[in-house]
Amino acid sequence: MLTVVTRGTSMTEWLDDFLVRSVIAGLIMVAIAAPMGCLMVWQRLAFLSDTLGHAAVMGVGLGLLLEVTPVFGVLAVALLIVFSLNRVDSFNSALSETTLAIISHTGLAGGIILVGLLPAQSVNLEAILFGDLLATTSADLVRLLITTLVLLLLLLHHWRSFVAVSVSREIAQAEGIEVRKVQFLMYIMIALLVAVMMKVMGVLLIAAMLVIPTTSARLFSRSPEQMVAVSALYGLGALAGGISSSFQFDWQTGPAIVVCATLLMLVTLAITRIFKSHLD
Repeated sequence: MLTVVTRGTSMTEWLDDFLVRSVIAGLIMVAIAAPMGCLMVWQRLAFLSDTLGHAAVMGVGLGLLLEVTPVFGVLAVALLIVFSLNRVDSFNSALSETTLAIISHTGLAGGIILVGLLPAQSVNLEAILFGDLLATTSADLVRLLITTLVLLLLLLHHWRSFVAVSVSREIAQAEGIEVRKVQFLMYIMIALLVAVMMKVMGVLLIAAMLVIPTTSARLFSRSPEQMVAVSALYGLGALAGGISSSFQFDWQTGPAIVVCATLLMLVTLAITRIFKSHLD
């Protein structure tokens, strides 16, 4: 049963409500997923987030085996993958897809094996794979907020370079932008994002929340900034629908958010086609 907040309730008691923590975590996720998702779609890095998400299971297993906070294990594995990929000079499209696919499935399989070695009561594999937004703790909230603020500051400072590289690497290089360094910074930011979003969306659903709202926003947007804003609106709609349906139908919150995001995208596509057919 949900707690009723009275006028005399303190802020600390109000924040202790699990639903409030979950909504705040979801809002923070939407705030960073919109700009990061747009950049990843523009630079065709959506598969990288999926790979890091799958490999994050190995990070969770290593963290628990070493008796450290799992998020540090996830971050260590993600950064190791990012540094390894950045060392590959001839990282063309074919190689990237093949390499990322191998890393993705190997990391997921190895992580499940590691988690299976732990006592059954010490880890919830379902929560790792699909997230557990409603179980967000105050510590999770603080960690998510700090990381999001760091990522937003980096985005604001390097936004022009990120967009320029997304449009054309050759033109960006001609303008004096160090493309390789910008790309590497983007990889690191994606690794940080995956590490903190794992708790909210689960390793299997992180990429979906980054890509689906952005794909919907692409249909209406005329500029990069507008696309980020519209993507955030779609993210808010998916978040509201996912949490509501989770309570209404007893669905898992992470998958419910992704389903709502997909439904919004399908409705958008249908409206766009109908509107276009009328114009024709």
